[in-house]
Amino acid sequence: MIENTPVSVIVNVFNEAETIEKELREIHREIVARLPGSELIVAEDGSTDGTKEILYRLKDELGIIHSTSEERKGYARAFRDAVALARNPYVFFSDTGGKQVFRDFWKLYEHCHRHGVVSGIRSGRTDQLYRRLLTRVYNFAIRVYFRVALRDADAGFRIYRAEVIRKIAKEDWINKDLITSELALRAIYSGFELMEVPVTYLPRAGVSRGLPPKKIPGVIWRVLRNFSRLKKTITAAGYRSQPRPPAPLHAKQRNRRLASTSIESK
Repeated sequence: MIENTPVSVIVNVFNEAETIEKELREIHREIVARLPGSELIVAEDGSTDGTKEILYRLKDELGIIHSTSEERKGYARAFRDAVALARNPYVFFSDTGGKQVFRDFWKLYEHCHRHGVVSGIRSGRTDQLYRRLLTRVYNFAIRVYFRVALRDADAGFRIYRAEVIRKIAKEDWINKDLITSELALRAIYSGFELMEVPVTYLPRAGVSRGLPPKKIPGVIWRVLRNFSRLKKTITAAGYRSQPRPPAPLHAKQRNRRLASTSIESK
């Protein structure tokens, strides 16, 4: 059991002045304060809207470990730098922007001692129809091409065992966008089992800062174009660090509320 085992909480932040204080206080109240020894790492990525000033004001009160940059590092580098600061056995990562309900952390936490990764499935989505359709198509492509049973590959609400994310963070990532789906695939192909748990997902108020509508077609095209290169990397001899996991649940079993994912048997 992992009862009371501390976690390192990482949030990537870029121009979130409208919501960041509320979210950090919620994270601290719901997670950090309830697990002594936990840490809150904010990977701030060159914000220009006052986010930096809010973080400096809250730094001592909430015990924030502030990884900041004057210029934009990009999502992947900011996350990788934050992982290097994590010191606890588990690393919890969440998107910001008012999209997550942080008490749902406990739905993941109860399973993370048995799995390398426990990831949220964005349930009850009410965001734009085109985003939901694109997510379905993207997840279908991931399942077919990489032969995994992932239902929500790019979900930004996830707990990693420290050894999993540290291994992955040392690797050269292929994509600059939709990073969490690449991390999920790298974890699975490294031999770590990934479990998915439904969590609440709220639509962001306003336009996405990370992936605004005008950028979506180009991002998806670049990621799909990199599928073959990513598969070649993660199926190469010597990539796997753990014994081959068992085959995933059958389709009917995967439709249950909880699902574990590994590489499908050939």
